[in-house]
Formats: sequence, C-alpha cells, structure tokens
Amino acid sequence: MLQAILKHKWVTPVLHLLPILGVTVLPLLFAGELRQVVWNGIRPRAWDGSGHFAVAQLYSQSIFPDTFGWTPAFFTGMPVPNFYPPLFYWSVALLHHSHLVSFLTAFKLAVVVPVLMLPAAIWILGWRVSDKNRTVATCAACAILPLLVDYRFSNNTGLLGLSYSGTFIYGLYSQTLGFVLLVAWYVSYSRKRQQSWRFALSTVLLALAVLANFFSGATAVIFIATTAYQDFTTLRTASDMSSRQQARRALLAHLVSPLIAFCLTLFWLGPMLNAYDYFVTRPQAVPFSALVTPAIVVWYLLALIGVFLWLERPTSLMGPYLVACLILEVAVFLAATAAPRWLPLYPPRFAMTLNFLLAVPVGYTLSFAFQILRTDLVAIAARRKMLKTGMGPQHPGFILSALRTLRIAVLLFVALLVVWWITPLSYRVAFYQTSNNSAIDPVLAFALNHKDGRYLVEVPSFNDADASFDGRALNSYLGLQGNEALTLFFREASPSVVFIDPLVNAFSVQSGAYGVSSVLVDDSDFAQQPIANHLDQARFIGVRYLVVDSNHAKIRLEQANDIVARHDFGRWSIFELHNELPKVRNLAFKPALLVSNLSLKARRRTDYGFIRFAEEQFADSWFDVLLAFSAENKIDRLQVPDGFGALVVDTFDCDDESRAYEMLRKFAQTRLLILLANDKPLFHRISNTISDFPKAEIIRRELEPPGEWLESNEPTTNYRESAGRKAWKEIRQKLDSHKVPVENSTPINLNVTIKTGQMDMTIEPGTVPIDEVPVLIGTTYHPNWVREDKGPIYAATPFFMLTFVRHQTRLTFGRRPFDWLSLIISASALLGLSGFMIWSYRQRLLSRWHDRNLTVGDARESDDGQVHDS
Repeated sequence: MLQAILKHKWVTPVLHLLPILGVTVLPLLFAGELRQVVWNGIRPRAWDGSGHFAVAQLYSQSIFPDTFGWTPAFFTGMPVPNFYPPLFYWSVALLHHSHLVSFLTAFKLAVVVPVLMLPAAIWILGWRVSDKNRTVATCAACAILPLLVDYRFSNNTGLLGLSYSGTFIYGLYSQTLGFVLLVAWYVSYSRKRQQSWRFALSTVLLALAVLANFFSGATAVIFIATTAYQDFTTLRTASDMSSRQQARRALLAHLVSPLIAFCLTLFWLGPMLNAYDYFVTRPQAVPFSALVTPAIVVWYLLALIGVFLWLERPTSLMGPYLVACLILEVAVFLAATAAPRWLPLYPPRFAMTLNFLLAVPVGYTLSFAFQILRTDLVAIAARRKMLKTGMGPQHPGFILSALRTLRIAVLLFVALLVVWWITPLSYRVAFYQTSNNSAIDPVLAFALNHKDGRYLVEVPSFNDADASFDGRALNSYLGLQGNEALTLFFREASPSVVFIDPLVNAFSVQSGAYGVSSVLVDDSDFAQQPIANHLDQARFIGVRYLVVDSNHAKIRLEQANDIVARHDFGRWSIFELHNELPKVRNLAFKPALLVSNLSLKARRRTDYGFIRFAEEQFADSWFDVLLAFSAENKIDRLQVPDGFGALVVDTFDCDDESRAYEMLRKFAQTRLLILLANDKPLFHRISNTISDFPKAEIIRRELEPPGEWLESNEPTTNYRESAGRKAWKEIRQKLDSHKVPVENSTPINLNVTIKTGQMDMTIEPGTVPIDEVPVLIGTTYHPNWVREDKGPIYAATPFFMLTFVRHQTRLTFGRRPFDWLSLIISASALLGLSGFMIWSYRQRLLSRWHDRNLTVGDARESDDGQVHDS
C-alpha cells in the first residue's frame, strides 16, 4: 500500500516541497514570542514601522491607486509616495480595497508574508545557482537562521533590514519584500533560454523589485551586469553557428528585459528623478569596521570556504553569482568610506543584502559538513556490523570509527550551541498590545479634538526604549488621525526637515536629526538659544502644541511666557502655545528674491546658497522681509515681479552679460539690489560702474577655504564668527532699513480651503487689492505645486510657499510634463509587453493546431492510402 502511494504522480512534487516547508517553519520555532506579538498587535510600534503604517493608511484613503500624491500630515506637507518605492503601500491598499480583510490585517499580511517567504526564497536561489542541488539549497536556507531571528547578530552593528529585528523592531518593512522579489527575478532571469513567458515574467519581477525597495533595484543592476558579461563571453567563445545564435539570443534577452523593466517603472522613477533636487539626503558615514563584527567574520569565513568548495565543482551560474557578491562587497566598502555626496548610499542595508546572498556559499560549506556527517554515520553502522561478525576492537576500522564518532559529537555540539544562543530572544516593541496601547492613547484623544495647530513631539532619550518608540509612534498616529505632526521616519521627502529637525532637537533631550546636511543641526549657538527664540520659530512654522516627555523639557516650557495651558497624560505632557498665525497669511512687507544655488544634499560648513541664508534667517527669528528662492539663476532671463521689494544676488550666472547688466541696472533704479561679492565678470563690471546703480549695496565676503562636510547629527560647532553668518547680518541690516510695506487701500481678508493636494484661496468682496499682494502659505514648497492661472510660486523661508494673489487662486499638486511623459512610457511598455505575450501565445496555439492537423492527416493517409484535405 505504501509503495503504491509513493509511486503516485503527485507524491514526488509534494516530497520536493517538504524541504521548502521545513525551512519556512523552522525560524518560527525560535520566534514564538514575536509571532504572538504581531498576531495580537493593535498597531505597529516599530521604530519606522508606525510611520509606514500611518503613511500606508493615508495613502489608501486619499491617493490609491495613483502613485503620485501629497499629504499635509507631516513636515508641513510632503509628497507621498513620490520619493519612496510605492509597491508596499500599493499592495496594502489593494488588499484593503478588495474588502476581503481589514486594513490592519492587510498591513500585517504585507509585512509578514515576505518574511515567511524569505527562507523559501533562499532555498530556491541556492537550488538554482547550484544546478538543482537540494542539499546545498536546504543547507543555505537553514544557514540564515541566526541572521534571521537573532537581533544580536545585527543590532549592535547597524545592520538593518531582512532580519526579524530589522523588519519588526526597526520597521524596515519593504526591504524583505524587495529581496524576495529580487530572488524570484534572478531565478527566472538567469536562465539561458528565455521563453516568451519567462522573458515577460523576468521583466515584471524586476520592475516590481525596483518598485519595492531601492536596495533591491541597485543589487539587480550588479546581477544584470555580471549575467550580460557571461553571455558576451559565451558569444565570443562559441565555436559553431548554433551556439552563437543561442548565446546571441540570451544576451539580447538579458539586455532587453531590464530595459523594458526600466520603462515599466518610469511612472514612479520619472517624477522622483525630475524632483531629485528636492530630495534631502547625504551619504551615511558608517565605519566599515562596524559592519564586520565577530559573528559576521565567522559568516564570511564559512562563505569563503564554501566558495573554494564550489570552485571544485563549478556550476553554470557560479561565476556571475560570485562576481556579483564580490562587487557588492566592494560597493559596501566604498559606500562606507568614499561614497559620492549626491547619492544616498547606506552601507548597512547593502551589507545585510550581501550577507543573505552569501547564504549560498555558506550552504556549500554546511553541505560539505553534512556529507561528512553522513559518511561518518555510514562508517559507524559498518562498525556495528563488524561487532556482529565477531571482529574485535583491535581492528584498525574501530579507531577510525571512534574518530568519526568524535567528529559527529563536535558537529552536534556546535549545532546545539548555535540553537542555545539564538533561543532566548525577546521582541517587545514590534506592535502595540492591549496592555501598552494606553501609553499614547490619551495624547491622541486630546489631539483628535484639537486640530487648530501643528504638533511638535519631543525626541526622548534613546536609552529609554519605551519612550523613544512611543515618541516616534505619536508623530505617525497624530498625522494619521487628521492632525499635523512635524516629523516622520521618511524625512528625506521634505526640504522642511532642514529646519524642523533642529527645531525639534532644541526642545528635546536627544538629537533626532539624522541623514540631513544642516547648519542648524551642527550649530551649538542655535541649540543654546533662549526658549523664547525657539518658541517664536515654532510659532512661525505653525506649531501650537508641544508634546514632551522629559522633565528637562517640561521645566523649560513652564518658564516660558507664551505657554497658555498644560495638559498631563501620564508621562507625556502637552503644552499649548499662544499662536494666532494662520496657515495662509498676508505679509506686512514685500519679500526679497534671492538668486543663488539650492542644495539639499551634502553641504560644507562654508557653503553659501538659499538654504544657508534661510537657515540664518530662521535662526535669527526675523521674518519681516522673507527670502524667496528664484528657480531661474540666469540673470539675463530673470523676471522679478513688482511684489518683491528687493533682489539679492549671490551667483552671477548669465548667457548674455550685457543683458544681465542692463536688467540689474534698471532694477536698482527703484528697488534695493544687494550684491554679494563674487569673482564673476558680471560682478566686476557692476562694481566698476556702481554709480549707475543708485539702490545697489555690495556685501564683501571673507575668503575662507572649503570647510568640512556637514555630517553631524548634533551640535558640534559655533557659527557665530563664520563668514556666512556675518554676510547674513549685513543682508538683514540692509533689508530692514529698506523694507517696503505692502500697501493696500483696505485690509485683505483671505478665505482658504485646503484639501489633500489642492488649495483654494479667495478674497472677500470689498477687500480686493489694487495690485497683487504677497501671500505666505505655511506648506512645504515643491515644484509640483502649480497655480491654475500658471502664476509663479516660490520657496520662501523656512521652506514655505510664497505667491502673489489679487483674485481667486487655486493651487494643485500635480504632475509636470516630464512626469506625464514617464507615465505614458510605462503604460506603453506595459501594453507592448502584454501584446507580445498575446502574440506569443497565439503563435503557440497556431503551431499546436498546425501540428495536430498534420497528425490527423497522416492518420487518414495511413487508413485509406490517400491524403485527405484537412
């Protein structure tokens, strides 16, 4: 009976699935507490996880199914998910909108399923690159157990992502999804013969991997390069025409597939790259030594041994795979030591991807050990047989058998030691439970009825884990429930972070600034300003409520004059600030247009530019004459509306010097022109004829060597005597002495309606101004904000929007022409790929139909000796 069952055709596939099921279940045996925490969780409490949850729900409510949108919930407004790979959010929203499960269940499924699939993905990867060696595949999948479940393997080194701790404690939810898709893509892409369905599958999987996680997309580029190089080498060394044709087809497929995948992702990549200047980031300086802990060294040694074992019996994919891992290792090293300033490389995330890819050569090492173990067990069985035949212990085979028994004992001891080491783990901050949900609920309940201002949440000490995670969660869930919080995990999406993070730090016992290049973060003088200054800055940015945890912050705020009320909720307290500034407000004085550079990437301490001067103005708490950024930096093309009272020129770029000279000369006849000394020919020409510029003022700049890069996450330097601050003081003095009031016959009353991605501003009848008046909109500037009447919008200090109105005006956050072109290319690529699949399927059907008719015709001919027309 048993033999009959085993011979059934469905038994073999089921038996082949048993190793995959085994390695999938095995990690769960060591993370029972985590499984319970996630399953019973009410909402995420992970470091970035609460932010992912809030953004995913906001996205599902107001943006889905589009991948281009805006939310006012954080950082005075930010694009979502324009700068963050959208697949994770889109998948959660799709599952939720299917009405099959609740949003919380949909979110948990999107987080947990890729984590459960990770061991199976490693098994399939090992099986594919080892030419279907199931032992190697199983050993590789088992080898990742310590990396996967033991947070001590990565927690002290900054290695984030993929592991249980990286996913559930740090909340890096999308990296696991991206890695699983990366593996699935490579398994399909690496085949020599790319059939039409496999070609389409590889293309779609690569596009999904890129849309799931940036690090997966970057890793895929390396695998594409190594695979294409192998195809090119095979083509060059092919000895016959058939081999050359096959190699040529493989190379063409491996090049065309990524190109189509790139086109498929352009609907998101296009807008992201088009607005990349407004992506705030800098490389993360992580010492390479911090990435290589003793545990990682052991892992690398096991992988190195596996590489030598693999080289003895090479497979078809060994070369491209190992070379890709080597390139990735070099990339991690370079990213940690010499990363380009414009690229947001983060070595620990790439290092974790590399470690999991090295599971395959580690699997070769463990497979070799398993083979030894199996051989030893066979030898021990033979020893028992000898005893039965009457051979004595003096036989030489007994000594060898004893040594093998000792070797088995050592291997088992090491295995048990590893199991003992990873067993006593605790995951306590993954999700809020019923027992600890009350820590933040009272604050959220208060905020639900107080939406008349923004919320600034203190960054608690990182030594207090509960408060730190609760602080992050408060920011996320305040924005989710309709309030406006100042911060979120994805700070790179909003240029306002350059000003908001140091302001939040000023009220906190812990510096929360990370990954941005900001003078205000580095400036010890700003951090030590009186509390009144920081409250003025908070008021200007729209803050009305300060949520603090530490006694230090509470004592400081109790002594402030502008605090009108205090509300205590356990360890958290909310201080209410007197703030009557509306989100959209009229300006009393005309702003100044600044012609300068705009850099939100890594900057030097001595750099000038709009951000530097806006930082100085913000730190000065002087907002009478706001600085506005000119998107046009060519002087000869510059248009300065009458609503500006002054023009400040930091850079003197132009294509037509005479035209630029004349433009500035004409401007200086009626309005203030401030010129910062420069070595450009245009400045020297103006300086030599300064009498022709009656309202021009020249500010001399001190010559100083390039300063250090702004890479600190807390105050380290005093900028009181810096050239940039001295230049700002002169600029302020001249703007203050020449400020131009906004003149109107009657006061202007603005009625503003703000929705997600849209603002309507109307002027009450009877208060229509004679000329356009400057209006400051307390929302983060982004180039995708456009006026319905195509009027100009400017970025203004700190990074708000400035425009001029005289009548009803509507602002909309929408795609620009290049963004629409990217969307059209993606749609065309999808239609083309679908058409290719339909055509291929039709060709196969026609071929089968033709073969079938030929068979029927041959059968008829054999029956009557005649050929019938079929």
